[in-house]
Amino acid sequence: MELRAAEPTARLHPGDQRAETVAEAFLVRLRQRGVDRLFVNSGTDFAPLVEAYARRHESELDLPDVVVCAHENVAVSMAHGSYLGDGRVQAVMLHTSVGTANAVCAVFNAARSRVPILLTAGRTPLYEHSRLGARDAGIHWAQEMFDQAGMLRELVAWDYELRDGAHVTDVVDRALDVACTEPRGPVYLTLPREVLAGPVPGAEARPAPARPAPPHPDPTAVARLADLLAGARFPVIVTADAGADPDAVALLDELCRRFGIAVVEHGQRHVSLPADHPLHAGYAVDAVLGEADVLCVLDLDVPWIPGNAAPRDDAVVVQCGPDPHFSRYPVRTHRADLSITTTSAALLGALASALDARSVDPARADRLAARVSGWRGRRARVLEAEAVADGPITKAALNAALAQVRPPDAVVVNEYWASAELLASTLPGTWFGTPPAGGLGWGLPAALGLQMARPDATVIAAVGDGAYLFANPAACHHAMAMHGLPVLTIVCTNAHWGAVQGSTLRMYPVGHTATGGGLSPLAQLGPVPDFAAYAEASGGLGLRVDRRAQLGPALEQAMRTVRHERRPALVDVRCV
Repeated sequence: MELRAAEPTARLHPGDQRAETVAEAFLVRLRQRGVDRLFVNSGTDFAPLVEAYARRHESELDLPDVVVCAHENVAVSMAHGSYLGDGRVQAVMLHTSVGTANAVCAVFNAARSRVPILLTAGRTPLYEHSRLGARDAGIHWAQEMFDQAGMLRELVAWDYELRDGAHVTDVVDRALDVACTEPRGPVYLTLPREVLAGPVPGAEARPAPARPAPPHPDPTAVARLADLLAGARFPVIVTADAGADPDAVALLDELCRRFGIAVVEHGQRHVSLPADHPLHAGYAVDAVLGEADVLCVLDLDVPWIPGNAAPRDDAVVVQCGPDPHFSRYPVRTHRADLSITTTSAALLGALASALDARSVDPARADRLAARVSGWRGRRARVLEAEAVADGPITKAALNAALAQVRPPDAVVVNEYWASAELLASTLPGTWFGTPPAGGLGWGLPAALGLQMARPDATVIAAVGDGAYLFANPAACHHAMAMHGLPVLTIVCTNAHWGAVQGSTLRMYPVGHTATGGGLSPLAQLGPVPDFAAYAEASGGLGLRVDRRAQLGPALEQAMRTVRHERRPALVDVRCV
């Protein structure tokens, strides 16, 4: 399936659909620009929008479908997941300053993942009286901020306030075009209530502007990289996000087969190369850094941890991507002997053409395939070792059990325990990993958005108990019931924050935490709730598993529930 950001349709004028208010013109323009869903968490600032939807029986306006969400993190993360599912830019409407504040963590995830979302929010009414939409509740004074957009200005690519309805379509066009221009990302538009309530100006909207073509790699730089790859003994491409563009997956597959280049999916966030590809070198870059003489970093922010490992001194490191040095990161000093500004698909296509004109050792592909296949043996040994009848449930055991019941085309949204290596996805668009920013609470609502974008897919949210709690689970299960989203949620429940404890032990391997013999109070989550009850309270199936012998049957029952009954299911797995 091709995933593309939505392009404008032929109908370009709100006047063509008899919009009477700026709110109606705003909504019509969203639909005209291909925005089919508006994820909302409503407030008093929504009155003109509420009225616009109520008037549809009379106006017959074509407006985006409303997706009600009971928390702002759920709304923005669902929009994030929907974009991952169908490649179409999404829109969210938040409630003034307080709603924006609740959404900042989710916006952080979208920004670092370069996901285009039009974030809109009301703002406290501008006037105290004498205008339709002026302040009419006590809360309208306390909620106003001097700079509401300042909360997320560092994270968005653009922010603005709609000051007059005369240019509502121009502002929507500008917002969507900036969001979808590489490097993509969220944008933020505030909508005063008085402006939304105003009449539509008489001027017709102009046709939507053409979006800029994506960056194409410099031919001289491509030639230099092709020379390096052609002459290398052990060339490696390392990536986590190249597969965000489905076209790049087939291009990378062909490039590696034809010219003998290994690929590491380090910190995999998308399927960039099928796991069964002979030149797939696994999921840990450290395994190849000692041998790689040309390391091409393809759209990856942290290709190695500088304090733990580094490329060879005599290796050539090439950084490639829409923003190859990740300029929005305050510090990033990874080596770059050559940098190329490009999309993944554009670079891979240009490289294939350039390598066609060069001599490449025909035996290199087979030699590298034998050298990088070791991770497959490790995977097989782990899966075999974990196929035991009973005992405590480890994360490896949970992965092994899921590998047994997961259909090849099922989509995994991972926020904690799912192992890219053990699950070894082969189909593009079937694996989505935690965003680089790591804002907890993303995985479950992102899975809901993906399910909405792909209604026929089997979608699995693999989360830990901390990530599940941060996701506002009651709001997530409410959304599943309201919008008919049969997501399978698997919670690895170990009653602690492993990242907190683990980071402490890495810093202080022989410190008091390490020698104390217990879990730090700062890493404890117990006692954890009965997570299965959340699913049951909203009409889903809820199961709890305490022993390994129960795991397989529980996952099979849950899988049948989501695939055949089309009903949500949750399996609360008590892990060690």
